[in-house]
Amino acid sequence: MTVSRASTSIAKRNPAAVLLTVFFVCLSFKIRNRMAIKAICTLVTLFFIFENCRAFPNGGPIDACVKAQPNRPNHGGTQPQPENTNPFIVEASSDYYRPGDKITVTIHGPKYPFKGFFFQGRDAATDEWIGTFEKHPEVKSYPECSAATHTDNDPKETVTLLWHAPQASGRVYFVGTVLQNYRTYWSDVVARVPQ
Repeated sequence: MTVSRASTSIAKRNPAAVLLTVFFVCLSFKIRNRMAIKAICTLVTLFFIFENCRAFPNGGPIDACVKAQPNRPNHGGTQPQPENTNPFIVEASSDYYRPGDKITVTIHGPKYPFKGFFFQGRDAATDEWIGTFEKHPEVKSYPECSAATHTDNDPKETVTLLWHAPQASGRVYFVGTVLQNYRTYWSDVVARVPQ
């Protein structure tokens, strides 16, 4: 049996469609064995549970920096949750920088863990990308667009990002997305600076 590149590509982009197709093909063969039908239904159910609980396992892709709506994931046509329902706290240690400064950005889930994030440092006056995030085991850095993202989709209660200022002075804000899971996320989250 030969599998075409097109069908492999479809399976990678929409595995749910492939699984449903297999389910309906099995039904079209009029499987009379109830155990087989139950097994297929169980697999389909487990797949949808898994699909709903994952996040990009290796972090958001760099193209999230340059989309028409930056910092928003492309998760199978899903939309961000309303801003007023965001259960996560994102705080920056400062919104003013000088050369050599380091600012921490902390993402915290006081009620629920989160599985992913994608944040950028932006100049408050020009909205341009500025500075760089430091990478470490929980954080992947994209210095070319001043972004930081997760390195795995394990549940997290708190992650602290470390941002390095450029060789200038000014104001910065940090904006991005926090993912509770693959389909449940909040975008355009701006880190607040506690007073």
